[in-house]
This record gives sequence, C-alpha cells and structure tokens, in this order.
Amino acid sequence: MNQVVLRVAITLGTIFGYAAVLAVLGMSYLWLVGLLYVASIFAITAFMGIRAYRRGSQQAREVVKGKLLFDINEKDVNKAIEKDKELPNEMKKLNRTFMIYFMSFPLMLAGIWLFPALQSAVVPGVSGALQQSLGHFLATYLGYVALFAAYTAIFSPLYYFTFRPVQFPIIATDIKVYDTGIVINKNTGLKAPIQIQEYRYYPERKFIEFKMNNQIYRIYYKDIDKVHEAISKMVIIQRKEANAQS
Repeated sequence: MNQVVLRVAITLGTIFGYAAVLAVLGMSYLWLVGLLYVASIFAITAFMGIRAYRRGSQQAREVVKGKLLFDINEKDVNKAIEKDKELPNEMKKLNRTFMIYFMSFPLMLAGIWLFPALQSAVVPGVSGALQQSLGHFLATYLGYVALFAAYTAIFSPLYYFTFRPVQFPIIATDIKVYDTGIVINKNTGLKAPIQIQEYRYYPERKFIEFKMNNQIYRIYYKDIDKVHEAISKMVIIQRKEANAQS
C-alpha cells in the first residue's frame, strides 16, 4: 500500500474511531482515548516493522540466488569512509538540525491546552446545529468527528514543520550486490527492479545513496564507480524530481 494512502487511512480511522469512543463514553473518558492512541501507535509501528523485516528477509533469500557481483564488508566501508572528508561536517549539520527540532518539543504542550479549548467550542456548536435533524447521538458523534478533524488540521502542519524527523543515512557495513538485487546488512533484501524515491552518486566521496520508503541507504566502496554502474541499472526512480548525479 502506498505510504500516503496508508497515512490517510490511519488518520481517518483515528478520527472516526476516537470520535465514536467519546460519543459513547463522554469526555470523562478522554484519558482512555489517550491510552488507545498511544497503544495504537505502538501497535501500528510494531506491525509495520515486523512486516518490513519479513519482506526484506524473504527478498534477501530470493536475491542471493543470483550471481554475486560485489561483496563489500565493514573493512571495505571503513577504508572508503576515510576518504570522505565531508562526512564529519555533514554529521555535524544533521546533529545540529536534530537538536533544533528537539528543543522545539515544548510546542507539543500546546496540544494539551488546544484540545479542551477546541472541544468546548466545536462539539457543542456542531452537535447543537445537527441535533434536531439527526438526533442526539449522531449529532454528538459528528461533533467529535469535527473536533478531531479540526485538531488534526491544526496540529498536523505544526508537527510536520516543527518535528519532522531528521533523516540520518544508514551507512551499510555489509553489502552484497547480485545481478538480481542487493542484500544490505544480511537481512534487508532489495530485489531488482528496486523502486526508490532518490538516487545520488558521489564519486569523489566514494559512495552512492538512495532513498527508499523514507529511509536513506548509503553504500561506500573504493571502486564506487563500478558499484554505481551495476546498481544504477537496477533502480527505478518513482518521482520525477528525484535526480541521479553522475
């Protein structure tokens, strides 16, 4: 399932599901909604992690049936990293950006104040306007739907622009490139053709980098030009704006 579609489905399910809980139990059980929200986030994260691991392991078993082109170990990676003089500055910038976002965390406390304020304004207004035509329960339910929808509309952009995750590249230390795909760190199999969002090639820094499912993978090697030649034929860039540097 497309990541955007999945996020939209989870958001809509959250809005309608939690609205139903409050419509049935009332605002006195808001704490239960909070617990359900935290539990659902952990459950969804765990489920997606397990599914991704199983899919990666299964693809790894299929990829290794092909012809081995490159076997890059940790020693090879470390030697190539030594030639990347820009890496320390790059990591400093990423760490600095991460700290800025982390220091903005108190803004999340605004949500604690915002939710009750919205509840006192949105729910009575919507349910009062609809109660005569739809009845008490349905009007109350739609009032809570409007509450969660308004809260999401206000807070999601704030979360995105303030707390969007800083993407640190995963520097692979065990890479096997086959004519059928790539196996990264033994248990992540990427079967060709590999659909990715971005692909970059830095010959002077001895690495290639590609973004897949919002995760950045980086492969260092002394003969990175040969690795680039092999891998660039396996990848399909999904977005037009993503470009390959060569």
